Amino acid sequence: MANVIAVHSVGEMDTWLAADNRAPIFERLCDRYRLFRMPDQSKVAIIWENVDLEKLEAALASPEVASAKAKDTVIDPVEIFVEVEGAR
Repeated sequence: MANVIAVHSVGEMDTWLAADNRAPIFERLCDRYRLFRMPDQSKVAIIWENVDLEKLEAALASPEVASAKAKDTVIDPVEIFVEVEGAR
């Protein structure tokens, strides 16, 4: 299990913030997640804690996630950062 950060732009921040489809998807992938937004910009970050990387990879390629991204105005690319264990 790893901690992962995803960063991407959104077309409409209010739409993205109001999305109700994240929890059902994310809860299958990780123990916990947190959402952040960049002030005065349409850019967000998601931190997934204790992610199953195989499940995450499969989810990101799935039609379900593609549909959710379109509905929530996610703008590609989605940058993914995986924690480097033991690095300081």
